[in-house]
Amino acid sequence: MKISNVYNFSNLILKMVVYNLKIIFANKFIWFLAGSVVFYLGLSVIYVFANDISRMDDLYGVFLFSGLLLVFYPAVFGIQNDQDARTIEILFGIPNYRYKVWLVRILLIFLVAFLIMLVFTFLSSILIVKFRILMVTLQVMVPVLFMGMLAFLLSTVIRNGNGTAVIMIIIGLIYLILIDTGLGRSQWNIFLNPFEVPRGVNETSWAIITFKNRIILITGSVIFLLGALLNLQKREKFM
Repeated sequence: MKISNVYNFSNLILKMVVYNLKIIFANKFIWFLAGSVVFYLGLSVIYVFANDISRMDDLYGVFLFSGLLLVFYPAVFGIQNDQDARTIEILFGIPNYRYKVWLVRILLIFLVAFLIMLVFTFLSSILIVKFRILMVTLQVMVPVLFMGMLAFLLSTVIRNGNGTAVIMIIIGLIYLILIDTGLGRSQWNIFLNPFEVPRGVNETSWAIITFKNRIILITGSVIFLLGALLNLQKREKFM
């Protein structure tokens, strides 16, 4: 009896994962995936034939933008896609909706992004310059996680994919503009590059700043996720 229960539970989890993967990869996600791959391959070819191929700080930027492209569409347009498909009415009828459906889906989004980024970093480590693949991938995924969770939270507030996309782009542009100011060296810089030590800052101080930055981004990601899941409990806002 216990073996049967375990089998049924495992089969249910498998079906849920497969179903949510189909949703994640549906609609326009394939174009963002293609854009991420083309962007990565295009710059990688340039680096392969460049004279200086040992700069990890440049590669980090390539990985970061590729990762952001991977999570952008499912995080921004996921709620709207459920509304357009009229599936959100069904989902709100499921007990503990936030944990059984969207929590699984959002975790799958970042798991898929992580696995794809592992492929990107693996190829770069072989073709461009040797580095610790897992460490670099995890460093890249922290700001990707933060921006993805922020987009997810905003999508539950704005409830419109295009509106959420505009807000996210504005936030990104503001931070990119402020990077040339003191924010670029600050622990509050969302896009802080741990492999690019600024002039006048020793490596020990930069390691401390990077550590604090990662703690801030991870904490913010958790807060954004919890806020988004709480917003999804307000049925009247989405019906």
